[in-house]
Amino acid sequence: MSSPFAAPYVAPATGTLLAPPPPKKRRPLGAFALVAGILSMVLAPAVAGFAAFRVGRGAGSQVVAQGGQNLDLRVLSPVRDLVLVVEVAFWTGTVLGIAALVVGIIATARNSGRPMGIVAIVLAALGPFIFAALVALALAAGAGTIADSGGAYT
Repeated sequence: MSSPFAAPYVAPATGTLLAPPPPKKRRPLGAFALVAGILSMVLAPAVAGFAAFRVGRGAGSQVVAQGGQNLDLRVLSPVRDLVLVVEVAFWTGTVLGIAALVVGIIATARNSGRPMGIVAIVLAALGPFIFAALVALALAAGAGTIADSGGAYT
């Protein structure tokens, strides 16, 4: 038969400590993914856009003269160093974007900085479109400055 009364409350002995609060989790995965996503979507397109504008100024008149059909790549020889900068920015942005995507997915799945991981995934997905649009606009703007000035490179 059970007793209708509960056991009395026994207070802990004086001088005993309660369990310490659990340490706060650090969220390095989400933060790393976010930084990689920002670099892939902002820094790489900015560097490539600047260099693409200069490529457009340097070789835009020859490209426009050829009409874009069967482009002879020798017209890019005077600006080959800037073309290399655009290519390096492209590959750097690609590597950073893939890293942001993978680490963002891992951070989201592990709940290790989930909001930052989700933002990194979105940035990594939008990065190629931002890169392509900015480079195309910069090339067109650079070639347009040549057409406006009568074809003289300054």
